[in-house]
Amino acid sequence: EEAKTKARQEIEAKREELKNRLQSIRDEQKKKRVEKLEKELNELNERMTNHFSEVLDKLDKVLVNVKSRTDKAEARGWEVSAVRAMITSAEGTIAAARAAVAAQAGKTYTPQITGVEGKLKVEVGQARQALHNDIVAVREKVKASREAVRSVATTLAKVPRIDEEPSPSPTLSPTPSPTP
Repeated sequence: EEAKTKARQEIEAKREELKNRLQSIRDEQKKKRVEKLEKELNELNERMTNHFSEVLDKLDKVLVNVKSRTDKAEARGWEVSAVRAMITSAEGTIAAARAAVAAQAGKTYTPQITGVEGKLKVEVGQARQALHNDIVAVREKVKASREAVRSVATTLAKVPRIDEEPSPSPTLSPTPSPTP
């Protein structure tokens, strides 16, 4: 949240700076289009970082459930040391992904306007491409986290009868003898 508020303030400052640089452009439609695209790029960045944060929250919840089942399996005497190691690894990948999302939330995307009308498309395209590259990098870290959690869950699923209550031992009843 702190990174988001700082980014919003930075966006406003850069937006004012962009307006000043756009004053040398004569075409009003181009000015408005560049301002609109700058705003859309930053809104897209915010939407995507919110989405990635929600995905990581869901992965955390799944990991909590996996930990609970691991504790059950261990209480029943099953060997779960490999699962515990995988849980630790998954927690690390989730933490790395959260750090990447937080860093991405703090970034702003403002085209570097030189004042030449002919270069506006290229300058806006460079800002859009920078956003795309950063979002792809963060998405890959979130995917790695998801894969790590999936791997832990499937490994734990191989442990049999975690949720079954121990059945009482069968009692032997005498077999009736046949009557003549």
